[in-house]
Amino acid sequence: MSIFKKIKRTLDFEMWKRKKDDKTTLDLDSPLTFKVGSVGEIFDDEFENLGQVRYEWGGGMWDECLLEMKDGKKKWLLVDEPRFILFNEEIFIPAGNINNGWNLINNRKIFVESKRKTTATNTAGYAEVKVGTDVQCYDGYDEGKNFISIREYLGKYEKNTVLRTGRKISRFEIEIYG
Repeated sequence: MSIFKKIKRTLDFEMWKRKKDDKTTLDLDSPLTFKVGSVGEIFDDEFENLGQVRYEWGGGMWDECLLEMKDGKKKWLLVDEPRFILFNEEIFIPAGNINNGWNLINNRKIFVESKRKTTATNTAGYAEVKVGTDVQCYDGYDEGKNFISIREYLGKYEKNTVLRTGRKISRFEIEIYG
């Protein structure tokens, strides 16, 4: 084998290795939901996608997009096809023991249906976490049957916990212009 073929083979391997190890939003196996900077409407309310995070766990993956609405409010959209959840409220809560079943959090009764540890594996635009951050997720509902999602960001030096309240929406209620 000539020296040029050896160099080419090495370069080809290094390019494949880079793509395999350092995926960007352009070469993901499953692309993120829509591009950062995309604009659209949800329930006739205009938004711009400021950023997004992909989470993966042993049973799959989902994306969360940070949307800035026309009135300046920011909302998170969880995309786990075919499920879409628009979170209208996000508050920081004290870290504590959260269990499956009923919990009393900030004077609200919250029923936790599922608990799982995930990892942020990709980000684009504005993201509240870095790639590689572990996140403990609790999903359920409150007494008003609103969807509840609690995130414990397991940072190296501190643990931040947020509670989001939202509702399921249909894919057909989301319109993307580009």
